[in-house]
Amino acid sequence: MTPSILGPAPIVDFDGTLTRLPVDWAEVRAQLQVDRISQLWQAAGSEAWSVVRKAEVEAALHAPPLEPMRAHLEDSSTFAVLTANSEDAVASFLRCFTTLGSRVAAIVGRETLAGPKRDFEVFRRGFTRCVTATASSRTDGRVVYAGDADWELEFARRLGAEVVDARGLNAGS
Repeated sequence: MTPSILGPAPIVDFDGTLTRLPVDWAEVRAQLQVDRISQLWQAAGSEAWSVVRKAEVEAALHAPPLEPMRAHLEDSSTFAVLTANSEDAVASFLRCFTTLGSRVAAIVGRETLAGPKRDFEVFRRGFTRCVTATASSRTDGRVVYAGDADWELEFARRLGAEVVDARGLNAGS
């Protein structure tokens, strides 16, 4: 196995990092009568989230992996996913790509986070779960986080991780 720039056991974001979900977010927001999906954390019940989950799962079944990230993850021993998306969407995606699915140690998504990933404490809780899930495979001791948003890269840095900006890694994919 070739050493990956992500290390033996990275933590990665999902949408925009591992794949790009082809969700018509404008349609989902219109159906739910919100300007932003994140508004659902303040006022919505599980019915609204089930609409989002259904759209994400359907999209995940048709979304290809972003090739550079896929290749790097296949050079890692294992990885964990930390995402604001539904865990069911990630699991559905990984079932379509068994080489990736066989390497995943944990999926920490919206259901487990139980709050917006953009909140540092929510991110920290999810990040800690991912670090724990991949610890036995992290032979070099370093924790690497790959994501596609400045705020999540900064959160991971604050938590002591090395970061990989997936926007540069996946450019052209």
